[in-house]
Amino acid sequence: MRAFLFIWEFPQIVLGFIILLFTRGKLIRKAGRVRVYAWPLSSSISLGWFCFVPASHSSEVLLHELGHTRQSLYLGPLYLFVIGIPSFVWAVLFSLGTVGRDYHAFYTERWAERLADRWKSSLFLLYLSNSLS
Repeated sequence: MRAFLFIWEFPQIVLGFIILLFTRGKLIRKAGRVRVYAWPLSSSISLGWFCFVPASHSSEVLLHELGHTRQSLYLGPLYLFVIGIPSFVWAVLFSLGTVGRDYHAFYTERWAERLADRWKSSLFLLYLSNSLS
């Protein structure tokens, strides 16, 4: 099954690995197939099995990014077109102040939040609390 998931999410996994090589992120958590890395930027990004978050991230940010990893699992090779690129463009526009709405109002972020909400009431939070640092 893991080999199938690797192929299914291959484009995101490759991009995540490239980002890992360039940023030299520090592994801080493992959550199933997903590896969470602290990186030097103040924003977060999720690509397949890779989550990159600021070192001082909140549990809400981590859950949101894990929501994006779930989207990757659902959409496979369509993820970058349906979620990744639109989410990145939305984040850039939002950071420039050109969007007058709540960040989570955009469909990619709203869906990631809904997926994250499912984990908030589960033992998954306990699982996430097992930091590597």
